[in-house]
Amino acid sequence: MRFSELAQRARTFTAMTAIASIASVGLLASGCDESSPSASIADASKAPATTNNVNPAEENSTEVKTPPAEPAETPEIQEPTVPDNTEGPRIVFEQTFHDFGVISDTLPVSFDFVFHNEGSELLKIGDVKASCGCTAAAPTKNEYLPGEEGSIHVTFKPKGRTGHQAKSIRVESNDPVNRVTNLRISSDIFAAVNVEPKVFRFDQVEAGHAKTITGEVRMRGEGEVTDAEVDGPYASVKVLGSEPIEVSGEPATLTKLEITVGEDAPLGWMDRNVTIRTSNPEVPAVNAPLWANVMGPIEIQPAKLPLGVVRAEVPFRRELRLVSRDGTLFKLKDWKIDCDAEGLQMQIEAAGDEPEEGVAILRLIVTGTGPAQIGKLEGNIVLTTTMDPDRQINVPFHCVVRPAK
Repeated sequence: MRFSELAQRARTFTAMTAIASIASVGLLASGCDESSPSASIADASKAPATTNNVNPAEENSTEVKTPPAEPAETPEIQEPTVPDNTEGPRIVFEQTFHDFGVISDTLPVSFDFVFHNEGSELLKIGDVKASCGCTAAAPTKNEYLPGEEGSIHVTFKPKGRTGHQAKSIRVESNDPVNRVTNLRISSDIFAAVNVEPKVFRFDQVEAGHAKTITGEVRMRGEGEVTDAEVDGPYASVKVLGSEPIEVSGEPATLTKLEITVGEDAPLGWMDRNVTIRTSNPEVPAVNAPLWANVMGPIEIQPAKLPLGVVRAEVPFRRELRLVSRDGTLFKLKDWKIDCDAEGLQMQIEAAGDEPEEGVAILRLIVTGTGPAQIGKLEGNIVLTTTMDPDRQINVPFHCVVRPAK
């Protein structure tokens, strides 16, 4: 058989295959009965134009057309497995927060955080720790059978605190789901005797001129301020009178005070304590600090000399500056140390040679040796100058004495 005849047969077969494909598409599009495909193919073969329109380039093409892929099956989504929380021990609290509301600062308050073991095994309570030393917490016991009830007993001591307070308690257990539970408490403390301001601060007081400020004492319930006093000279306090008031809907008493630094106060820093006595048996007395910086022609820098940590029987060195406020020249006339600590040795001397006419800024070197007495130490450096020889300059100092290394 010749090659040309073979080629002719191949073209004829390709054309018939194309006709059959077109016929099948027609059947699907027209909704014809699939049971009689031969009639459709015969009808299609009567249209010679179909084979005449075949492109020779397409005829000889060897391209194989890939049928469209069938859509992939969507995998079934598996729901996550939720562990059974009742397996093993399980601690469940009825509540994890308690507000004590408005309370006094005189008495402690308590609350029980109740819980249940809703698990299937023995529940064990581990460490129970509060966030502050003013709060104590403990379980009724350490082990609880399934279904058993227990509690964490919490006590808050408000003494010495005022205003809003918030504390937390950390509870550890062998619950595999909740190893740690945080309990919280809060309160608003209104002191049985509340002094305002907390510190009677005068800031600057001009030497030779008395200065007065006022304060208030609010007392809840029954009672009133009976008297008040300052624990040192050059300052005084006077009780002006009382009047009934209400605090958070409760009866209270308001008492006004008048605090004065006298005109004869020495130059420098004044540190006093004001004691206020009351008729309230729960709070017979309260204390408030009094601070004043008495300013004369010379300013002391710093007004209070911090010695910091001083080692017993070990030398130390610090520095002071006396500054003339108007530029007048002066010299150091005398000094002394007012302190009862046994073994404390201190010396005061000018840094460098002083000109005969004096200076406007005087640097003083404070040297000494730490005392054998261990603990906190307070005292005063008392100075006099040629600018105002009749008025002393008071410079408080404080330190912590520790053993020598």
